[in-house]
Amino acid sequence: MADPPGGTLTHLNPILNVTDLDASIAFYTEILGFKLLHTFGDPADFAIIGHGDHQIYLCHNCQGQRGTWLALFVSDPEGLHEHLMANAVELTMALEASGSEFRANDPDGHVLRFFVAS
Repeated sequence: MADPPGGTLTHLNPILNVTDLDASIAFYTEILGFKLLHTFGDPADFAIIGHGDHQIYLCHNCQGQRGTWLALFVSDPEGLHEHLMANAVELTMALEASGSEFRANDPDGHVLRFFVAS
């Protein structure tokens, strides 16, 4: 089979519109364990955060819209669920009885749908 147009897809990075860049960076780094990789602008209006090989772009009052959904696959959803509850993160769906899925909102109402990694 021939390569698709454009060749191999090497990355797919969502861009989230945020109203307070500093608060969003703090949420993703301090609560979810992402690393701040880079900011752009003075004052900063765009940031790249990363977790392993995965990145999310945060854009202050620009690209994207509130309520974007992200699917995140983690090795310990139960432990993460407890951690988010302990940090007063808004949970929008409780951990399922199977321990395989729950939902939380980030500071801008983006829906983080956590699943157990298979």
